[in-house]
Amino acid sequence: MNLDNYIRKHIKNIPFYEGVDPSIKLAEESGILPEDIIKLNANENPFGKTLALGENLSSINIHEYPDPNQKLLRKSLSKYTGKKIDQLVAGSGSDELIDILIRIFLDQGDKLIDAQPTFGMYEFFAKIQGANVVSVPRDENFNLDLESILNQIDKSTKMIFLASPNNPTGNLASLKEIKTLLESELIVVVDETYFEFANKSYSGLIDDYENLVILRSFSKWAGLAGLRIGYAISNPKLIQRMLLIKQPYNINSAAEQVAILAMNKKKNLLTKVEILIEQKELIFEFLKNKKGLKAYPSSANFILCDFGQYDSNDVFNQLAQKGIFVRKFSNQLISNCLRISSGTPDQTGKLLQVLDNIIS
Repeated sequence: MNLDNYIRKHIKNIPFYEGVDPSIKLAEESGILPEDIIKLNANENPFGKTLALGENLSSINIHEYPDPNQKLLRKSLSKYTGKKIDQLVAGSGSDELIDILIRIFLDQGDKLIDAQPTFGMYEFFAKIQGANVVSVPRDENFNLDLESILNQIDKSTKMIFLASPNNPTGNLASLKEIKTLLESELIVVVDETYFEFANKSYSGLIDDYENLVILRSFSKWAGLAGLRIGYAISNPKLIQRMLLIKQPYNINSAAEQVAILAMNKKKNLLTKVEILIEQKELIFEFLKNKKGLKAYPSSANFILCDFGQYDSNDVFNQLAQKGIFVRKFSNQLISNCLRISSGTPDQTGKLLQVLDNIIS
C-alpha cells in the first residue's frame, strides 16, 4: 500500500509554516540557561507570570466540558469590545477562526487575496482548502498596492485577508483602503491581532458592511499565547454560522477563565502594553539612526529592519550566541530583514548593547 496515493493532491504541496521554538528548546540548542534567554521572536508579552493571570487555574472543573456556546466568555467580550453578544465568537487562537472562515467561504479553485509580506496562516489554510492564493506585493514601504489588488479581483475571488497592523511590517491599512475593498463585495477579513498596541480598529464598520470580519487575539497584549484564544467580530448571521461549524468545545476551560480575567484586569495589562510600546520606539530610534539600516515604523509591538549592507543571518546568529532570539524570514521580499519584538526594559537594554557591538 502506498499511502501517498490516498492523500488529496493539493495537500501534498501545502507550504510549511515556520513557527518559533520555545525557550526550553532554544536554551538546549544554544547552551544558555533558560532564564538567560531573551525571546524576541514571536511578539509575545515578555512580562509572563508577573501578569498573575494563571494563579487560580486549580479551581477549574477539568472533568467537565467547557460551554460550547461560550456564553460567559462572549458576555465578557461584549463588555470589553462594546459589541453585541451575537456579533462575537471565540476561537482557539485567531488561527482557528481563519480556518473556519476559509472553510465557510472557499471551495476548491476559489481565489483568496493577501498582501505580502504578511502573516502566513492565511495562505496556509487556504491551500489546505484547495483554494488558490494570489499574493499581491506591497510597495517599497510595505503599504498596500490597492490598484493591483483590485485588478486581481475576478469571478472566482471570494476573500481578502489584511492584517492591520500588518505582521511583520507593522503598518496600518487606511479607512479608505478598507472601505474600497468592502465595496468590491469581497469577504474582507481584517486581522487586528495587535489592536491594543495600535488603538485603531475598523470594527465600527461592522453594522454597515455584512462582508466585514474583524479578528483579534489575547496572545500579544494579554500574554496568553500558550492558551490559544482569540475572537471574531462580525454580523450575527455569520457569527451564527461560525458557531455552528466550529468544534463544539473549541475553547478549553483554562483559556476561557483566564481570558475573562484578563479583560477584567485590562487596566493593569494595558499599562504593560504602554511599556512595550515605549520599548518598541527605543528599538526603532536606535535602528533608524544606524547608517545603512532601514527600520520601518510600526503600530504593533515589534520592529522590522532591513539590515542593508549587513547580512541579516550573521546579525541573527551573533544575537543568538548572546541568548537573544529574533525572527528571520525565508520570504524573498524581506530576506535580509529581521523582526524584533518589544521586550522588557532590561531586555531592550541588553539587545541594544549587543546590536551596537555588531553594527559598528
